[in-house]
Amino acid sequence: MFHNFGPLYSFTLRSKLRSKAFLISTLLTILFIFGFTNIDRILSNFADTDSGEALLVTENVELATVMQSLGYEDVEASNVTEDEARAGLDNGDYEVVAFIDGYSARVLSERPETEFTTLLQTALREVRNAELIDSANVDPAVIAALNEPIPVEESYLGRGGENSDELFSSFAFVYVMLMLLYVSIITYGSMISTEVTTEKSSRVMELIISTTHPVTHMLAKISAIGTLALLQIGIFLGFGYFSARSNEMAQSVIDNAGNARAVLYLLTFFALGYLLYAALFAVLGSLVSRVEEAQQMTMPVIMLLVAGFLAAMFGLNNPDAPIVAILSFVPFFTPMLMFLRVMLVDVPVWEVALSIGIMLGSIGVILWIGSKFYRGGVLFYGNNALKQWRQILQNRQ
Repeated sequence: MFHNFGPLYSFTLRSKLRSKAFLISTLLTILFIFGFTNIDRILSNFADTDSGEALLVTENVELATVMQSLGYEDVEASNVTEDEARAGLDNGDYEVVAFIDGYSARVLSERPETEFTTLLQTALREVRNAELIDSANVDPAVIAALNEPIPVEESYLGRGGENSDELFSSFAFVYVMLMLLYVSIITYGSMISTEVTTEKSSRVMELIISTTHPVTHMLAKISAIGTLALLQIGIFLGFGYFSARSNEMAQSVIDNAGNARAVLYLLTFFALGYLLYAALFAVLGSLVSRVEEAQQMTMPVIMLLVAGFLAAMFGLNNPDAPIVAILSFVPFFTPMLMFLRVMLVDVPVWEVALSIGIMLGSIGVILWIGSKFYRGGVLFYGNNALKQWRQILQNRQ
């Protein structure tokens, strides 16, 4: 039955590795990962870090001193007329002018000056509070004591982390990995259905089936593209790890959450999810004769995958929810929801083992049933495979 499995596996893998689509998608994804992990450094090249010269139209010279103490150094206070201030703004002597009236201000500038406006509000608040405290004869030490924050130290007992930083890192890591799981399964699964449909529409399938058992052909396709997927994901994870080392936030996420255990669970649930969905994609792809029809035929499977991803996104906010725990044992949702749970909450080992067992059993059943349809489907050229499923089963080799 498995005659020619090796040649089919090798041919499919080599053709995909040499394809332009593989090279371009790998390069573009690497560029995206580099940009994502270095987004702060990239954006800093477009940011205007120089604060423009500012004029405060006020008699309170102390306000400019407060602004300078807050970090806005290029600022001066002067009691000039509004026409003179506007003339200085038009001539380029100042980039921003603020007219102070009591504790309120009116700001003029050619473009938004967010930093100046924020610091001006803070400076006006400090000046106002100082004057109110002085007029009320309140001891400044009392005011300082009232404003002093109360320290609260939080410790978490869940799997996600012992403090808020570690918990945030775990959530960020799980979110990115869930995106990777979702995109990878849907991409490589669709690749299988497209591959099978293309061979069938070009009549190449008839030549292959004449020398190879249909089930062998299906398993070779699934295995070859699965190997391609693991190779490409390995490249992405490896590049992402080294690229993130230059980003403080990304490095913190990796240090707190990106350990060997997380990668092991990621690869395990990806492999299980891929096999489950790949079998469905392969069978549905064999039932149609055109790529356009394959997209319509596989839409229910894609919707299942989307439903699992959406459930995982909602589960991020409450991974302990009973509905999340229940759905994590449903084979179509297990890859994402069980990965979510094992990363963020303490899940008993028997639950993880049970979910993996259910996945393996489901994969076996789908492969067994799917192989029967695949045998007849690869040589079926009718218009409606769903209505003629009995004929497809009767035509299997």
